[in-house]
Amino acid sequence: MNNEIVKKLDSFFNRYKSLSLKKGKTLYQPNDPIHSIYLLKQGLIKQYAISENGEELTINIFRPNSFFPIMLVLADQPNKYFFQAETDVAIFKAPTKEVLEFLKLNPDVLLDLAKRFSAAILGLSIRVEELSFHQAQNRVYSLLLYLAEKFGGTKNGKTVIKLLLTHQDLASWTSLTRETVSRQLEQLSKAGLINYNRHSITILDKDKLQNS
Repeated sequence: MNNEIVKKLDSFFNRYKSLSLKKGKTLYQPNDPIHSIYLLKQGLIKQYAISENGEELTINIFRPNSFFPIMLVLADQPNKYFFQAETDVAIFKAPTKEVLEFLKLNPDVLLDLAKRFSAAILGLSIRVEELSFHQAQNRVYSLLLYLAEKFGGTKNGKTVIKLLLTHQDLASWTSLTRETVSRQLEQLSKAGLINYNRHSITILDKDKLQNS
């Protein structure tokens, strides 16, 4: 997102209420009416679903300068998801109707939103394909590479995934059991491809992991 778009979003949302929320706070649950749109300024928000047998599936993680759940409003779809603070967060809250008016008056912001939606859909499509056709090992490998691209930073030639991830978090992304994910991470660690410590993942050899 370029600086001009960020400035426009900040200028609009700064008119409304700002909130500081603790990790674990739920902003929306399935079937909640969407009366407000949130602009995330600090922290991370997780969008997830719960299956009929109680399994959690992570759909998306929103980063700062994302505003949500605008995609459901634009698609005129009821909400079927949970939106929850993955970390402590700072957000702004604006009425849905006024956000829609803002987008109509700012086509450049709407175009940027469409581009980000397209990228998200592509990423989701790739994940669905991986879940459908790949074995457990490749699911974990692919997820780590996806998270590295979206949330990773380079330090001393290594890729650090800037998320506090538990084994259960990774299991919910890959539709695997926590035990299976733990075994895969242990194998990757023994092979010298990653370091996993206190919920932090460092990819030591991204090229080798990609070609595994």
